[in-house]
Amino acid sequence: MVKGKELVAIEVLTTIKNNPRITPKEISEKIDTSAQYVRNTLRVLTELKLVETPVRGVYLITDFGENTLSNLTETSSKE
Repeated sequence: MVKGKELVAIEVLTTIKNNPRITPKEISEKIDTSAQYVRNTLRVLTELKLVETPVRGVYLITDFGENTLSNLTETSSKE
């Protein structure tokens, strides 16, 4: 399934928020996207400080990531 990059990033953030300490493989299964694409997205989200990885291969959303996700979802619901 092909999705826009922004949509995948929002889905990844939402999935991490709803499933703390989730792995890239688990994320890819939940959002029906390749594990490699999820890992690439996570790398960018980590660089942007939207997610963090306290243990290799496990991801948590940061406070900044939660605020950003909230703003993104509020904006898209108004359109």
